[in-house]
Amino acid sequence: MISGQANAFISANASQGTPFFAYVAPIALHDPSTPAPRDAHDYDGIQGPRLASFNEADVSDKPSWIRQQSKLSSAQISAIDKRHENRVESLQAVDDLVAGVVNALDTTKTPSVAKALDNTYIFFTSDNGFHHGEYRIAKQKWRPYEEDIRMPLLVRGPGIAAGSTTDKLALNTDYMPTFLDLADSQIPSYADGRPLRPVLNGSVTTWRSAVLPEAAANNSPAYEGIRTISTVGAPARKYLEYSGGVKELYNLDTDPYKQLTNVYNPTAPPADLVSRLQALKGCAGNGCFTAENGP
Repeated sequence: MISGQANAFISANASQGTPFFAYVAPIALHDPSTPAPRDAHDYDGIQGPRLASFNEADVSDKPSWIRQQSKLSSAQISAIDKRHENRVESLQAVDDLVAGVVNALDTTKTPSVAKALDNTYIFFTSDNGFHHGEYRIAKQKWRPYEEDIRMPLLVRGPGIAAGSTTDKLALNTDYMPTFLDLADSQIPSYADGRPLRPVLNGSVTTWRSAVLPEAAANNSPAYEGIRTISTVGAPARKYLEYSGGVKELYNLDTDPYKQLTNVYNPTAPPADLVSRLQALKGCAGNGCFTAENGP
């Protein structure tokens, strides 16, 4: 139903040469992650991700709410695998939806170009990651670990080189200014994000080196933190401050699985990250550009 509506909307607007914006948000792979009947057995028996942090044996360096969790039982692991199977199978319909959108753009002629696909940008992303047993966390999100805050962002469109990739940090707050910029519209000064166009076309010169992960209390205390990328003389790091005083620090370059070893030392806190975190917590609008770009 969603796929048909999206394709009809695209075809109707593109064929008339009318600029359009379509936000297509299928519920898959949210619970109950019920696959379409045609896909119900495509991945029977598939195992969930098994990162090095899966069912982590030693969580003594982690906050108390993780240390208090027992290792996952065989029943919990089976439930993780079954959930993953359902999620992967339910995503097959999303694959079909994406293919339908691309096909609609590829086959719709417009007054200005042979096919709408030639001058349309497609963004494919999600709003959050998900746990599959990492750090003994059986499911859900909300936490500041890489499994929660990193998600796919794939973009195709005019000026974007096929097969190109980047390690630049993008945020959900970038989408609104990006879409306005691509539509040659004014970006309001209150926007916290920035247009992704220079990242997409490879012309970027200055870009953010840090972002602010934060969340209200939900299965763990509220937190605010800073996640950086590798720069000259400094590794990629993540520093977290929880309500109640607990802190975590991870070197994302030397910790091969990203967050197995909390290296926070209360006698030598990371002064540079502490100060940058304060700037990120208090920024707004264009001021966030300075805080994210850092010294």
